[in-house]
Amino acid sequence: MNIDKRINRLVLRPLRRRRRHSVGEKAVREALERLDQRASGEALLPGVVEELERARRQPVPTSHKDPKFVGRSIAIARALFAARRISRQEFAFYAMLPLESLHETRILNGEYEGELKPLSEAIEATRRAHGLLRGQYWRRGQGPEEYEQLNRRYEAVLDTTLTRMYLEFGLDDLAGLAREDPEKLARLRERGRRAVFHKDEIRAALHDIVIRYEEDARRAAGAEAYSAAVTLLAAGLEGILLLKCLNSKAKAFRVASALPKNQRPSNDDPTRWTYETLIETCFRAGWLHPVSTPLAQYDPAGMAHALRRMRNYVHPGRRARERPWIDTEKDDYDDAEAIYVALASRFLRHDGEKAARTYLWDSPKLRNSGGCTANRSKTRTRWYSW
Repeated sequence: MNIDKRINRLVLRPLRRRRRHSVGEKAVREALERLDQRASGEALLPGVVEELERARRQPVPTSHKDPKFVGRSIAIARALFAARRISRQEFAFYAMLPLESLHETRILNGEYEGELKPLSEAIEATRRAHGLLRGQYWRRGQGPEEYEQLNRRYEAVLDTTLTRMYLEFGLDDLAGLAREDPEKLARLRERGRRAVFHKDEIRAALHDIVIRYEEDARRAAGAEAYSAAVTLLAAGLEGILLLKCLNSKAKAFRVASALPKNQRPSNDDPTRWTYETLIETCFRAGWLHPVSTPLAQYDPAGMAHALRRMRNYVHPGRRARERPWIDTEKDDYDDAEAIYVALASRFLRHDGEKAARTYLWDSPKLRNSGGCTANRSKTRTRWYSW
């Protein structure tokens, strides 16, 4: 045996070992079951299409009153979700919408009268006692305490009866959320609704995506998953630059068209531009302003490119070539966060620039971030690139 190979094998023993349960027999069995669920959903799709065609021919004004129609609608949504043709949020919306219509029908038909009538009568008596005329109501939260308590009890009955309907139609997971975390359920439904009816609202969706990336980055950093946290922050900055280009699309395309050939976009849709093109476009358009401290001025495009390069280490080949064996650690995350905050604050209209400077430069983390050398002269500032 070649002695050099033997030494190498000893010297390069794995620093990390994959946890046994991640590829063990149980994990593989669960993975295959998951794949089978998705395949089963695909197998059901032809029947789903046929069912949708039949549903379209049914009289829409009466369909929501028919429990069978509601059950079929939920079954269709469940099959589409099983095949991953729709997301969990879209499934929640498609399942809840017909159920809510049926719930409203049952209320109007007096099916919950035994629970609701005493509360309705007490609410009406309270209104009359305070001199309100027919059709007059207090704004939410502004009525007498007795009235507010009765209203809360009335709404609790509605919530309880709707939760019972979730169970009636086999939506146990939604029923659990309704009881334990109704706000999460409301967010789930609203995301599904927007995914269905507001697919073309790119800017609003991007704003939401950036905020989610920021939150996910903080959670990842809290779990010491710094590679994920840095990647998310870099993606968040890319989203912010993209939003700026979309807000001034004509100028962005004009500036981008003058970039060097290797950075110039092949189309006028900023959502299809590369990260590098977005950085250079925003910089040359004057949207990436210099970052200044009492010690130095920092090149904003250079900072953005530094964060982009940190993001690019998500590619295994690049990381193996350029940073083999090097873990992404808290220092790297702190540097990425410093760059992100310094650049992102310039684009957030609700932050005053003076307040942003005070927040940023009072931070020792930002002053001490790696990669820059600050000029300590108090009489002048200089540019420093990353």
